[in-house]
Amino acid sequence: MNIKKHIPNFITILNLVCGVFAILFFIKSVFVIELIKSGGENISFSERTFIQNGIYLILTATVLDFLDGFFARILKVQSEIGAQLDSLADMVTFGVAPGFLIYALASLYYLEVEWLKYLFVLIPVFSALRLAKFNVDIEQTTYFKGLATPANAIFWSSLYFTVFWLTLPYYIFAILIVIFCFLMTSNLRMFSLKLKNLKFEGDNIYRVILILGAVILTITFGLFTNILASIPFIILLYILLSIHYHYTTRKTL
Repeated sequence: MNIKKHIPNFITILNLVCGVFAILFFIKSVFVIELIKSGGENISFSERTFIQNGIYLILTATVLDFLDGFFARILKVQSEIGAQLDSLADMVTFGVAPGFLIYALASLYYLEVEWLKYLFVLIPVFSALRLAKFNVDIEQTTYFKGLATPANAIFWSSLYFTVFWLTLPYYIFAILIVIFCFLMTSNLRMFSLKLKNLKFEGDNIYRVILILGAVILTITFGLFTNILASIPFIILLYILLSIHYHYTTRKTL
């Protein structure tokens, strides 16, 4: 039995397990919120703890999502089954789980805006469309078309830790959901983070700027609030750089 060829798929399954348990934590958080609203007693685990545990699982899954592809390439055991399994795991972890996260956050912080939490369904729907487009598109080798589902999931997960979250108006929250859903299914060319060489030219210019920006943001937020709070702004920087990348390379690609 060749164990080596099963290593990437095992890591992908761990990604899926993280996504399933993240969903479970978000559902539990909503249950606790409803108990609190109805005056329930003997609540030993706070809704925020459940939400944070689910978020940590999504963030852990993003590392696993990188590692399964990494080991598949290093061990030279890429397979069609592995690719399909990866896509299915991503749908659960980076599509369905962030949707339930949004439902939980809207239930917790925007109690007066009942309709807002039902926008959660947009995230899994547009994530499915994004993944379907990616699976049939043979062009996305040196760049991505639209925002990748892990990047979208990371944004929503880490947004929870920003100091701006508590003052974020409900309509901005709703607009962000719509914008990120649009970005996932758009044809916006977003540069890949894979370095092919160490020359400061071409796509590497964008990668270096993003890395420098990420370091500065991480240090700044690490000193004053929380390192995780820097991630949404790193994602936004990546999107802005990709918009410039899209319009400067559209004639050459």
